[in-house]
Amino acid sequence: MEQKTKPPDITLKRKLGLWPATLVGIGVILGAGIYVLVGVGAGRAGNAVWLSFLMGAAVAGFTGLSYARLHRLQPRNAPEFQYLNMAFGRAPGFLAGWLVIWATVLSSATVALGFDGYLQHLLDVPYLAGAVGLVLVSSVVVFLGVGESALLAGVLTLVEAGGLLFIISIGVPSLGRVDLLEMPLGVPGVVGGASLVFFAYLGFEGMANLSEEMRNPERDLPRALTLALGISSLFYVLVSISAVSVVGWEELGRSNAPLALVASRVLGPKGDLVLSLIALTSTANTVLLMLFAASRATWAMACAGVLPVRLCVIGRKRRTPWFATIVVGASAALFALIRNIEDVAEFTNFATLIAFVGVNAAAFWLFARNQGGGRVRHVVIDMAVPMLGVVASLWLAAAAGWRAALFGAGLIVAGVLVYALVTRFMPKSE
Repeated sequence: MEQKTKPPDITLKRKLGLWPATLVGIGVILGAGIYVLVGVGAGRAGNAVWLSFLMGAAVAGFTGLSYARLHRLQPRNAPEFQYLNMAFGRAPGFLAGWLVIWATVLSSATVALGFDGYLQHLLDVPYLAGAVGLVLVSSVVVFLGVGESALLAGVLTLVEAGGLLFIISIGVPSLGRVDLLEMPLGVPGVVGGASLVFFAYLGFEGMANLSEEMRNPERDLPRALTLALGISSLFYVLVSISAVSVVGWEELGRSNAPLALVASRVLGPKGDLVLSLIALTSTANTVLLMLFAASRATWAMACAGVLPVRLCVIGRKRRTPWFATIVVGASAALFALIRNIEDVAEFTNFATLIAFVGVNAAAFWLFARNQGGGRVRHVVIDMAVPMLGVVASLWLAAAAGWRAALFGAGLIVAGVLVYALVTRFMPKSE
């Protein structure tokens, strides 16, 4: 019924091409972040919140290029672990993968709570029922396999992208009514907004977890990653401009459902209902894809011997990492007890950005000594871009605040302890 290790003849199914992978990437990026955090970001950055999204896009772009280039060296799941393992050894690789896995699990729980809030708004369901139910249903879909997950994600992605196009279109008549460079807290407020709304970009790094289920990952993954980031960034900038143009940053910053507020301001109660339904779709899609990425990364790290080997299990029929999926889903359901999305977004961002520092440092270390394709290209692509990724990631991590730093430090300490226990006392996969 199951395969406990990962011998050469037992592998994940390779079913994904360029556009399905791109849709998965857009789907996990265009998630609950924009539907919730555009309001909180506006409270910090004012009408210039669109600049915060551009800053977040720049950091994601630098790091995304490092992911794409490193992927050519090691096209396997759990990319943070694989990349830092190549450059610096297993322990730093484990810590990077550990941070990203827990950041993804925590994010999925937070987004599930956002789903629960919208569901309560529409149906008055019991508290947490929607969140836990969504995590369980999403875990079942992830268990069924990559084809089913990608198909459902593609449908949900089209719906959530349609909702953002809807917001952009209804905001067109209001363009020019506000000063789009109004910054109530100045440039520091815009930077603080960027450190928060960066949450909306998380997920692009998880696209590397699709590599072992793509037909041609060496060619298609870098393209899919670039397309997903570019399309998502365009959506975010246009949506944020539209939102502040319709209601202004002060009112937007006070709303728990900012895009529903924009729709209701233009179209009345029907607009509120439509955007609430789309928000439910968007948050459900994000939870599905985050659980998918986290389960694959957990499985890959277990197969590498840095997490308990029992997690390195795939079913013979579905050929999916079913036990890792159960553990990730159960953890997300437990973390659903966390309620403050702003705090959790900062915690998640800090942990992820520290891992991104490591990924960019690995790219610099591995490519800087290998001059190829001309000196100018070598200096720009192999050296300057990864270092910009390191600096930009540290910059946004510092802006996340001391509580986020404390949370990240706790995760790192826990990771060190787990690594020591697993590598010393637990058997490894063969």
